[in-house]
Amino acid sequence: MDIKSFAGKFLSRLDKIDRQQIEAYFSKLIQEKNFLEVIFNRLREGIIVTDTAFQILFMNRASCRALGLKGGPELYLGQNLPDITDHPDLKARLLHYDPFSGEVATEELRLKKTGYQVLLARFLPVPDDEGGVESVVILLSDITEQKKSDEVRIKSQRINALATLTAGVAHEIKNPLNSLQIHAQLLRKYLTMPPEEMTLEYRQRSLRSSDIILEEISRLSRIVNQFLMAVTPRRFELQPGNPNEVIKHALEVMAPTLAENGIKVTLNLDPTDVEVRLNAPRLAQAFLNIIKNSEEAMEGTSEPLLVITSRIEGKSLAIYFIDNGCGIAEKNLEKIFEPYFTTKFHGSGLGLMVVYQIVSEHEGAISIKSAEGKGTTVTILLPISRQPIRLLADK
Repeated sequence: MDIKSFAGKFLSRLDKIDRQQIEAYFSKLIQEKNFLEVIFNRLREGIIVTDTAFQILFMNRASCRALGLKGGPELYLGQNLPDITDHPDLKARLLHYDPFSGEVATEELRLKKTGYQVLLARFLPVPDDEGGVESVVILLSDITEQKKSDEVRIKSQRINALATLTAGVAHEIKNPLNSLQIHAQLLRKYLTMPPEEMTLEYRQRSLRSSDIILEEISRLSRIVNQFLMAVTPRRFELQPGNPNEVIKHALEVMAPTLAENGIKVTLNLDPTDVEVRLNAPRLAQAFLNIIKNSEEAMEGTSEPLLVITSRIEGKSLAIYFIDNGCGIAEKNLEKIFEPYFTTKFHGSGLGLMVVYQIVSEHEGAISIKSAEGKGTTVTILLPISRQPIRLLADK
């Protein structure tokens, strides 16, 4: 015991202290102990103090309620904590917890009762005067209501998102359906005309109406496919691959369109042999959506330029898509990943939502910086599974 502490000084002078002083000292200790017990028993958070072998030294009433123990805490003093609880997760955590490691551990425990109960358990080793560990404090917090609130909130968000998606699909489908109806009526009119009235002009009109019907059917198909891609949860197998190769493939697909619009593309892809766990078709879809957005944003720009850069930043591969297009207004930046939000006349509002979903599937992150009239930078961070080996350059 530390001789500088009050208890150490008291014990070192025990032979010089009279009985009344000793009684006063222990009376004070008992009062303080009772006072602390009253406070601890009024706490809603469970507190259990054990020795390093998990023999119970102290526990309050809240811990008894949390663990479903009958009777008061005094009934369990001196007993082994893993023996008195029938909670398998808590038992397993106690058996695998080493107090001498100094680890402050946190664990969520789900107890099946009527419905369920969720406890947040924290294990805190208490050091002694010599730098070792003399006891363990276990704090138990009932977070059942918080979990239920979180689940209700998440369900509400899903319902709202689905309602937004459904409303968006209905809005997007309405225009093609109207067009289909109009041109189907025109086509019927032309086909029911007497042969002598079917001039070359009416024949060309009927062909044009049939072409528009086919275009609108294709447009409806794209809308439905985008909707399914946005709302259908899918699991994709991730394989080791190089995102730089996926970028090159996406650019090959977009090359004719980019060239037709006079867009210059600059590539700065380094390192060339980086490895990321990815699904190449899905990641290519994300890159194509971003490049397509840049292409549309640069419409009307005098010298359109798209710069694509990749480089290692920490444990991630950072990919930048930088264009000098029209940019995005600050008020719209926080909404760009929302379903069916678009500032484009022909936009579906699902492109960036799909990109966000694909990047999340790859355990990555996406961010967008933009200013109206000053272009846009889209940044994607993908976790690296294998760092490239760099050799020293020859002198």
